[in-house]
Amino acid sequence: MLVLKFGGTSVANAQAIRQLISILQKKENPRMLVVVSAMSKVTDLLISLYQKAATHDATYLEALAQLEAKHMAAIEELVPMSQQIEIKGRIKIIFRELEDVCRGIYLLDELSDSTKARVMAYGERMSSAIISVALQHHGLPNTLVDSRDFIETDASYLNAKVNLKATYVRMQERLPQVPLIVAPGFVSRSAEGKTTVLGRGGSDYTASLYAAALHAEVLEIWSDVDGMYTTDPRKASAAYSIEELSYEEAMELAYFGAKVLYPPTIAPLVTAGIPLVLKNTFNPDHRGTLISATPTPSPLAVKGISCIDHMAVLTVSGSGMIGVPGVAMRLFKAVAFENINIYFITQSSSEQSITIGLAEAEGEKAVQAISAEFAADLALELLNPVSLETPMSIVALVGNGMIQKPGIAGKAFSLLGEHGINIRAIAQGATERIISVVLNSADAERGVNLLHQKFFLSVPESSEAALA
Repeated sequence: MLVLKFGGTSVANAQAIRQLISILQKKENPRMLVVVSAMSKVTDLLISLYQKAATHDATYLEALAQLEAKHMAAIEELVPMSQQIEIKGRIKIIFRELEDVCRGIYLLDELSDSTKARVMAYGERMSSAIISVALQHHGLPNTLVDSRDFIETDASYLNAKVNLKATYVRMQERLPQVPLIVAPGFVSRSAEGKTTVLGRGGSDYTASLYAAALHAEVLEIWSDVDGMYTTDPRKASAAYSIEELSYEEAMELAYFGAKVLYPPTIAPLVTAGIPLVLKNTFNPDHRGTLISATPTPSPLAVKGISCIDHMAVLTVSGSGMIGVPGVAMRLFKAVAFENINIYFITQSSSEQSITIGLAEAEGEKAVQAISAEFAADLALELLNPVSLETPMSIVALVGNGMIQKPGIAGKAFSLLGEHGINIRAIAQGATERIISVVLNSADAERGVNLLHQKFFLSVPESSEAALA
């Protein structure tokens, strides 16, 4: 069994879908399952539909018409005219259903998370239906399934948590035994039977669930880049694709901003021992990046440099923290209660301060939550007012080769210091696989380029050739 996932740019239009078909035609696997995302930008357009309807903006009808035209154009280019009636009729029914939902939002002035999830799910439902028919007409008979019939979640509609046991059983027992299956990504269903979605990047996760349940030989994720890069090519033009990574390295890079891979994707694969390959739909001959439990040893200590922008640094400090148990627990509880994700944590050895990194957009909310939690301590001046610094960026060095290898952090810090880049905070994971630094965003791109030059372009040619 081979599981393949094609992202939004890989199904963006008829031309991209033809390329997808070409890739599948060259595969010789006896059984394949193809997971597809919505067409590029469609999920954002669907979100704009319910947002406009909720604010009584009647232009949601214009956006709906544009969406319908986009999908109909793809059908007309991919399917012979004599065979278009059935698939066009199916898509029109979906759009009338979507129109009814949006009209309900517009008239009733109600917009629940359940309704949002239902609207957002239409993108994958339509793209998978169109691709299934297109494959059929290009000599690839297939069976279209609805992932909502197999992936069971809780009722967190917009970022649902999967019931792995129930999901795997359904996939193993109910999926048709046919050579080629097409399935929508991102969509799922709660135990109560309501549509849920798996959050941004959820189609990757969908594919990994299918791969783990079906004991696939490999999972291939196809996008518009040649795998995972040594750093963001938009920040460092000298970046190049990495041939192999361990699961742990890939998870760290994905978490810290390598958007080619959705971080939760890897967990089911690790448990099942299934390798993952990141490939480029528009450059299929490139080998991409192989992610597995046992990658080929690399001559480089650092495998990648990632960077998350639009971050905030929040610091709680004061003499009233010294030797007082429970301060960190109270801080994290206050932040967690507001559903704020923490990317970075560091604490002074004197216990006089705790610094966390979080999304810039959630900075003020975090300050208010923490200030409320520590109101009594602040009133007694046991703590200083909560400090918030923006805009900041987190730059991370990642690599298994860093484990128990001295000097990596020293080289990085010295390099940044020599070029006048101030490091606001530092953290190193207990695994020694990652070193993170917080920089002012104005310095982040220059810092990434300096570090990339130091750890990737200043190595002996023989070592570099081994990775290129």
